[in-house]
Amino acid sequence: MAFDSASTPTIVETIPFNGRTYWSFNGQDSDTSTAIDIVAAPGAGKSLYITDIVIGSDDADAHPQLQDGAAAVLFGPLMSSVEGPHIAVHLDRPIKVATNKSIAAKAAAAGNVFIFISGATADD
Repeated sequence: MAFDSASTPTIVETIPFNGRTYWSFNGQDSDTSTAIDIVAAPGAGKSLYITDIVIGSDDADAHPQLQDGAAAVLFGPLMSSVEGPHIAVHLDRPIKVATNKSIAAKAAAAGNVFIFISGATADD
């Protein structure tokens, strides 16, 4: 038996120093059933690195997740029965998003989704 959906996010030891710029995003939307970019692609030769995530929904059917601009799942989907309606994590080893890809929020169905993420942009 195989998983319905699976991915292998790249985990790195640390964020490269060259070109490092910190960023964060905080937002809420009532319908992310179509992916919505929340952190723009950083440009050629740069990647986004995620260090902190708070994600949740008060809708039992939303199951929000983070994905890159090519629809590769980075984190999630969150099932509402886990940790109540949200989960918060700090990643000692950041998730590296593929070079020059955005970060998007996506949910399985319409419903309130809230997300806070932070991290950095750095040269590859």
